[in-house]
Amino acid sequence: MVGDAAERGDIPPATEPERGVPMGDGATLNDDEPGRHGRIGYGRLGGWTPLGFAVLLLLILGATWWFGRGEESAAERERRTGNIQGEPAPDVTLTLLDGQPLRLADLEGKVVVLNFWASWCEPCRREAPILQALAAEASATGEKTVVVGVGIRTDDDGAARRFVADHGLTYPIGRDTATEEPGVGPIEKAFGVPSAYPSTLFIAPDGTVDRYHLGPISEAQLRYAIDEARSAG
Repeated sequence: MVGDAAERGDIPPATEPERGVPMGDGATLNDDEPGRHGRIGYGRLGGWTPLGFAVLLLLILGATWWFGRGEESAAERERRTGNIQGEPAPDVTLTLLDGQPLRLADLEGKVVVLNFWASWCEPCRREAPILQALAAEASATGEKTVVVGVGIRTDDDGAARRFVADHGLTYPIGRDTATEEPGVGPIEKAFGVPSAYPSTLFIAPDGTVDRYHLGPISEAQLRYAIDEARSAG
């Protein structure tokens, strides 16, 4: 019997496999502490703690949010930036600082220089005297050109008025505050202007948007753009 054979020593006692002995399918048993590799069935992830998994999940979610946010911002910029060049200008009304309304459609037949600015914008400060000089010249000579200043919605009203007074600006100026919605104002949004100041649009006499100029503009650039807009419409 098996018991008798064992007592006689015919059957060797059971022993653990030697370390380094092939275990089948190319595997070997070398580690005296197999538990440190994690629970059976989890492979390389077995050693991860619940905290580790939580951190990994947060990193994945954060990366997804960040890249999704970037894509949305790019899409928004694409939607709002320069997408109506060559198209009829929106029929918008700007409330001037003196409370009077200025409807853009009423300026048809003239070249309109629509300048978006902010009181805290240093390039806007350098540009303002150039715009004022051209507006005064057009008024004196009867040239069919009008400069219109559009202060951004998020600016401080007192600071915007000081900006106008400090530079002695006499051309029509208002602030883009027709709605209480957060973010950019309705006129800036209607023209697809990026949130970069100053930005200047040139509208041809026939009412089409001829071109955009982003950043401060020089006198030479201003006169060239006006001539081009006049020729276009």
